[in-house]
Amino acid sequence: MTRSTALPALDPLNASAGAPTPPIQIVLCGTSHPGNLGAVARAMKNMGLTQLVLVAPTAGIDAVALATAKHAADVLHHARFMPDLPTALADSVAVWATTARPRELPLPVWTVRAAAERIVADQQAREGLISIVFGAERTGLSNHELSWAQRVIEIPANPEYPVLNLGQAVQILAYELYIARQSRSVLPAHETETNAPLAAQATLAQWQAFEDRLAHLLDQTPFFVRGATLESDIAENRMRLMGKLRVVCRRAQPLSSELALMQGMLTALTSEPHPEATPTQGNPT
Repeated sequence: MTRSTALPALDPLNASAGAPTPPIQIVLCGTSHPGNLGAVARAMKNMGLTQLVLVAPTAGIDAVALATAKHAADVLHHARFMPDLPTALADSVAVWATTARPRELPLPVWTVRAAAERIVADQQAREGLISIVFGAERTGLSNHELSWAQRVIEIPANPEYPVLNLGQAVQILAYELYIARQSRSVLPAHETETNAPLAAQATLAQWQAFEDRLAHLLDQTPFFVRGATLESDIAENRMRLMGKLRVVCRRAQPLSSELALMQGMLTALTSEPHPEATPTQGNPT
C-alpha cells in the first residue's frame, strides 16, 4: 500500500516531554498473536499515537511483530509491559474500554466517533492520562476487565459479524481520534456529560486503594457470604460484588477530594467512638 496523502500533517495525539497536552495510551490485554502487535503499532503511528501498554501478553515482540510493524517498530520497542490491568491504568483519570458485545455491566456506551470527540476534548483541556483498553483477540474484554472502565466504546459493524481484528479496531479508533483532533469538534449536546474536569478526579490507583480498604473491611462481615459455604464460592461473590461496586464508582466519577472524604468516612466508622459523639435521635434536621 502506498503512503496516504489524504490527511494533513498534524501534531501527534500523544504528548512528548514538555508538550502541553497529556498523552493517550492504548492498552492491550492478553494479546496472543505477534502479528497483531505489529498491526496495532502501525495503526497507532499512522495516526500519531505512540504510547502502547501490553498487559500480560502471551505474544512477544519477535521478528513477526517487528516485520508487521515495519517503520512503526519504535512503538513496540517503547511499549510498556504490565502484569495486570489495574497496574497499567494506575495513573489514568479516564478509562475507556472497547467491546463489540452487550455486557451486563451498566456502563455508558458511546459510538467510536462520539468517544473520539470526547477524548480529544478532554486531552486538549490538559487534564491527565487517558487510557483506551482493548481485549484479547479471541475473547475480548471480560466483565472483570470492563469493570475498571468508566465508559464503553462500540464500533458500529454488521450485526451478523461485528467482530473486528485487533489491528483493525485500533486503526478505526486511532483514525477517529486523528480526525477529531484535526477538526477540534464540539461534542453534540446529546452526547455531552456534565462532569468535573478530569484533572480534579481521582486516579485509578487512588480508587484501588479505597476499594481494597473497603473490601478488607467487608471481609470481616458476612457481606460476601450470601449463603455460600465454600471458600471458592465466597471468593467468586467477592469478585462479582466488588466489580459491581467498581462500576458504580467509575460511573459517578467523584473528585479526588470527594474520594478523600469517603476514605475519612471509613476511618471514622472503624475508629473507637469519640467521647463527644452522641447518637442522633429521629430524623436529622
